[in-house]
Amino acid sequence: MEEGGVNPPRWTRAESEFLESLAGDLPLKEIVSRYRRRAGQVGWPERTHRGIQQRLVRMGHEARVRTGDWVTTGGAAEILGCPGTRVEAWLRTRHMKEILQPVWRGKFRYVSRAAWRRLARQRPQALGGFSADRLFQLLEDRELAEQVASRYPRPRGDWRVRCVETGQVWPSAVKAAAELHVSQAAITLAMRQARPVRVLGMRFEALREVA
Repeated sequence: MEEGGVNPPRWTRAESEFLESLAGDLPLKEIVSRYRRRAGQVGWPERTHRGIQQRLVRMGHEARVRTGDWVTTGGAAEILGCPGTRVEAWLRTRHMKEILQPVWRGKFRYVSRAAWRRLARQRPQALGGFSADRLFQLLEDRELAEQVASRYPRPRGDWRVRCVETGQVWPSAVKAAAELHVSQAAITLAMRQARPVRVLGMRFEALREVA
């Protein structure tokens, strides 16, 4: 039952197939907009935002639904294609926290789309290194996403290092080297040459471009 207590018409196969074609790449707000535009063109029933959202859930697209007006920190990381620890690190700094204004709901922290857009305008360098398409999915503002991606094509100020095999992250190559009892040069050279550190048999990647 949708809003207003009225049972909506059953979803047709054509409607479901069109919704499925949208669900993989677009944020919920854009999916709703495109569905309604198509429905008006071909005469499908009028569907509420909630009705479309519920249909997506039934079709197995919870990830698209949970990224509505509010996004969890894990959801934001999923959209951007970065480790969740990176988003969590942003929220540990006073200035970033003031901009994003996260809200606890149960066990999860949520940040509004408006706050993400505020970050993109006030501190765009924080979102450097992400593609315009990724940023659009988070910001739901194509022009703003393209501005940030064009101005900051590479990550800035991120010196962390991740082990490819284990997924462990260190704040720098220096810290990783000290913990693993090898030289910093061994790790940074292996990253540049895209090969394992010989004595460890482990590969590493920088979460920024290695100079």
